[in-house]
Amino acid sequence: MNAKKTKFALKLQTIMGKFAANKILSSISNGMIRLLPVTMVGSICAIFQNIAFSGYQNFLKQSGLGNVLSAGVALSTNLISMYVLVSLAYEYAGKLKGNRINAVIMAIMSFFMLTPIGNFTVKKVTISGLDLSYLGAKGMFVAMVVSLAITYFYCKLEKNKKLTIKMPDSVPPAVSTSFTALIPAIIIGAVVLTIRFGFTLTPWGDIHTMLYTLIQVPLEHLGRSIWTLLLLLFLSEVLWFFGIHGNMATSAITYALYQPLELQNLAAFSAGHALPNIITLSFVDVFKGSRHLALAVLLLWICHSRHMKSVGKVAVVPALFGISEPMKFGIPMILNPVLFLPMTLTPVVNVAIAYFATYLNLIPRMTGIRIPWNFIIVSGFLAGDWRTAVLQVITFIIDLVMYYPFVKFLDKQMQERELNGVVEAEK
Repeated sequence: MNAKKTKFALKLQTIMGKFAANKILSSISNGMIRLLPVTMVGSICAIFQNIAFSGYQNFLKQSGLGNVLSAGVALSTNLISMYVLVSLAYEYAGKLKGNRINAVIMAIMSFFMLTPIGNFTVKKVTISGLDLSYLGAKGMFVAMVVSLAITYFYCKLEKNKKLTIKMPDSVPPAVSTSFTALIPAIIIGAVVLTIRFGFTLTPWGDIHTMLYTLIQVPLEHLGRSIWTLLLLLFLSEVLWFFGIHGNMATSAITYALYQPLELQNLAAFSAGHALPNIITLSFVDVFKGSRHLALAVLLLWICHSRHMKSVGKVAVVPALFGISEPMKFGIPMILNPVLFLPMTLTPVVNVAIAYFATYLNLIPRMTGIRIPWNFIIVSGFLAGDWRTAVLQVITFIIDLVMYYPFVKFLDKQMQERELNGVVEAEK
């Protein structure tokens, strides 16, 4: 049985390893992670913009700082598609061994060529310009598609010696690089403008409307489903059980589903409107992480095995920030059948409780403010309010109860092995 389980685990690791190493998926995952500083800037501005004290709000209005903070949100998270475009193109070009800067420039050019120009009336004057909603969460899926497709196309053209102009070595690198991209840029521009014209002949009129209608809206509906999220959380922990980094393996899907919903909430929060979504990236982060701290506390609190206690000492501080690797590999949790049930079910139970508590208006919806670390109580208070922090404590207690009998059983096993000299415990 153990041999069969090990063989299955190795086969699964190979499959998921290829999945995680896929250049497109890893570019999406890494590219989205790069955007944390941008979303943090927008989140900080949104926090200071929406502190609910009348005297403070009057000060913001009279001093003009309110407009400054509003611009901080509008030019960071509300333009998220532009940052996605740059980040993904840069990441994917690196994996394709192409010129990253040229790939980014081609992606930006193509995105603007595909974005419709509208007429707007400002103070009774008609002007032409881009609808900023296309540069925000609404255009994010188009930005992802354009950045990946154009980067791939450009890198292929760049490597074709017949389509690049080679300058002498004496020419400065900046000039030489520009001439290298000249013919590929002309080809890409011609293709993109042809695509733009083609979309004018369709009922949608442009690629933004088509992809938003056919793909992004259905994905947002899928992301709003609690069952989708619970399945993703369960699969992530199952992958961890077999030694595969579940968060990394599912991160591309997670970001595609929940990043737009997060940004919609942040935009609504900044504008003082009702928050539209229960499930967001911060919702997942805030409510699934207390299980790690619960397990670390149990290792220190109830365990008598020297090995389990030593793992608890090492793991408790990282667990405060939602980091579980010391326990995953130290206990170990990987391929450990005793811990399979609590390992896979605690995040599911935590998030399900949080979802229904939010649905019943017992706690507020997440504002979309990103927290770079999942420190229990503090993250709940910043992402929601005191009720969110209280629910984190409740889910922490539930996690303690769920893990308790399994940790107790495992500790007894470990004690017997230590007494028999099978395990050399750390001293």
